[in-house]
Amino acid sequence: MNTLVLLLEQGSEWNPNIWAAENGGETGANGQIMIERSEGWLSVLRDDSVLNDFDEDERRRLSELLTEPAGYLIEWRDSALVEALLQAVPPQTRAVIDNDHGLLVPVQAVRERPFESWVRASMLR
Repeated sequence: MNTLVLLLEQGSEWNPNIWAAENGGETGANGQIMIERSEGWLSVLRDDSVLNDFDEDERRRLSELLTEPAGYLIEWRDSALVEALLQAVPPQTRAVIDNDHGLLVPVQAVRERPFESWVRASMLR
């Protein structure tokens, strides 16, 4: 299983729960939305407790990118669905990705890059 955190500005018009539901996702326990396909799956869970795992430097960086973040835990197997999710984020949406390997950047900084080039990277090259 792979995990990343997607953070949006509170009140954003676009959100991954709606995208997941529109792409065949089914809502399960505690609001988790799961898309299952033969080649893989994607899970989206709205969860602000993910912010508790941020250290002081990450919180400082995040505050430069978003005023009031809303956290989503994204888990997947097979990158096609998570790549589609990130491509669906409208360019004007303030969204940040945390790959849990030290990378905390706007989604727009990674959406056009090859997935494997950043998903486990500590910095963009």
